[in-house]
Amino acid sequence: MPLILLVIALGQGISVHRRARRRKGHFTRAELSQMGEKQAHAQAWENARAFRRTLLSGNVPASVDQWNVPPYAGERFFAAVPMTYARYYGQDVHYSSGGGFAYGHPAFVIGAMAVSGIANGIARSNARAQAAEQWRDWQTAHVLVSNRRLVVNASGRWLSFDYGAITAVFPEVRELTLVCQFPDSSPLLLQGSHSPLAAIMTTFATHGRDGLARHPSLLALD
Repeated sequence: MPLILLVIALGQGISVHRRARRRKGHFTRAELSQMGEKQAHAQAWENARAFRRTLLSGNVPASVDQWNVPPYAGERFFAAVPMTYARYYGQDVHYSSGGGFAYGHPAFVIGAMAVSGIANGIARSNARAQAAEQWRDWQTAHVLVSNRRLVVNASGRWLSFDYGAITAVFPEVRELTLVCQFPDSSPLLLQGSHSPLAAIMTTFATHGRDGLARHPSLLALD
């Protein structure tokens, strides 16, 4: 019992010490990192709200310079930010089954065949799972948001996604996610603190000012 009370007392003492340090403005590296992430997220959210208000008022948002991607005629870039990137597609998967060969006592042969069958079944199951359509190529990518398209640097390549080619758009700003579908390429997912801004511009380009004002998923930005 005395040992338990000592442990409890030490834990309470550490908690009191940490609270006292925080009141004095002293934080651990982990706490500072978390605070920085929260502040960056809050700032990105406010930037998205201001961006939407600017578009709804009929004004043109401030543009940013970028020198990597040749612009279209009349194209303006409004953001160059990091986001999580993924694509949705299936793929061909090859697997080999191990037939094997067993000789000896019948029980041993039957056991070996059962093991081989289980292994082949697992291989087939894994192959089906790998081949199934799913979100792939997850990575942090540099994204340019313009009045004409989204441009993504993924795996060292610049990929262009024109708003005019979009067949469906899902701007889930509360979930910090934007999904776009295209007729001739796999769906695109962008995710993260800056995705609401991309969702705003994409919705504005595909649905106009009325869609930007009334899209249910964007009302969280009011």
